[in-house]
Amino acid sequence: MRVAVDARYGLMANRRGIGVATYHLLRAWRELEPGNLEVLAYGDARMDPAVASEFRDSVIAVKRLPARPFALWEQWALPRAAARDRADLIHALANVGPLRPSAPMVVSMHDVIEWHRGKDFEGELSSRHRLSRLYRMNAMALNARRARAIHTVSQHAAEDIHRTLRVPEDKIHVIALGFAVRTDPADESILRELNLSPGTYAMAFGALDPRKNSELLLRLWAGRQMPWDLVLVGAEPHALRRWQPRFGAVAGIHLRGFESDSRVRALMQHAAVFLYPSSFEGFGLPVLEALAEGVPVVLTERTAGEEVARGAVLTVEDASVDAWTAALLRVARDRELQQRLRLHGPPVAASYTW
Repeated sequence: MRVAVDARYGLMANRRGIGVATYHLLRAWRELEPGNLEVLAYGDARMDPAVASEFRDSVIAVKRLPARPFALWEQWALPRAAARDRADLIHALANVGPLRPSAPMVVSMHDVIEWHRGKDFEGELSSRHRLSRLYRMNAMALNARRARAIHTVSQHAAEDIHRTLRVPEDKIHVIALGFAVRTDPADESILRELNLSPGTYAMAFGALDPRKNSELLLRLWAGRQMPWDLVLVGAEPHALRRWQPRFGAVAGIHLRGFESDSRVRALMQHAAVFLYPSSFEGFGLPVLEALAEGVPVVLTERTAGEEVARGAVLTVEDASVDAWTAALLRVARDRELQQRLRLHGPPVAASYTW
């Protein structure tokens, strides 16, 4: 079977969320023996040649489709290429697929977060994001009706998709994401650059999107005396431009943009605690990464991350500075809690495979 895959975000050099999931899924497929499966992994103009080269001599054929913007790529370039290459199936891995697919289609819908924006959390958006949101919401609603099947990554996301898009439950297939054990060495030079020692800092991933609640952590560290420094890594350039004037000079706060996987892994391995304050996620791969390293994790209650962690985390009831301060001080002071979280995390992460 020849499967055409939207692999855009997994073939980029800087990956987040869906891009990380797509990249590791491609790595898992790469290990398959040649047989009846052939994967046509389509990237766009942002495709990184070094990443693409990782999949040579495998069941994966990487192809670059240069169409821009993204809507044109999804609705014209992808189905056209799939028809040209005689694909038997299209797998749209990034929430949205062609409205007129040239082959039977499965759509991976990781979440329906856009329907919650402005209702369940703040919705401050740029004009470009508002236009993108309008397109994606309409396309996903149509995809939900026209796709042969909907794949999602957690029961939490499946229930949300069912309620929001009125997709029949038997059309939604829950298959969790995996965790890939990495054996390459971590690059600890970033600790020296930040003048940090192992166990002296809390780590979180940063993003300007209000649902991520990154600014909650920055305000907490700026206004309270905390037992650790805060390293906020992976922030977009526009997020850094916004936060640097307000928080860049605050003692104990370290703002970082995109870093290599090996440097992020070093930060994760040596963190005293990993923080995941996001209010809405489809899954939460960073939670698995922290659990695998035996790092205590603190995250928001009633989210997909809580489902994924299976009790191996400390949860916070709401996205308030007071609630998060209390939770973090509890972790800092309770050695028994720290040890329990460190021991329970790795077996949970190991149970998730690609």
